[in-house]
Amino acid sequence: MALIAFLTIPGLVIALVAFAVLDRAGLWANRRFRLPWRRDETGRPVSAVAVGELDAFFHGTHRHQQEQRRISLILRDEDGDAAPPRTRVDLDAGTAIVRRPTGSG
Repeated sequence: MALIAFLTIPGLVIALVAFAVLDRAGLWANRRFRLPWRRDETGRPVSAVAVGELDAFFHGTHRHQQEQRRISLILRDEDGDAAPPRTRVDLDAGTAIVRRPTGSG
């Protein structure tokens, strides 16, 4: 009977809330007692991922947002394009240096 209850939407939400409570209690216990079977607190908690998947199930556009978030975590944000800097702004001195690119022009 309990399996049938968790196959309904309200049952699934109740199960996810219970899972989130267990996950937070596990994180608290890991911080306090350093449990050997728990990993460190890096990234999002597992319960947040589960609730995000439930949200994406009901709102199809959120799936695209989750994919964008996942891609932005994978890709590095480079400061430049690996070329030597052509501009330099020194706010303290009040100067700006702009160099023309070398090559055929």
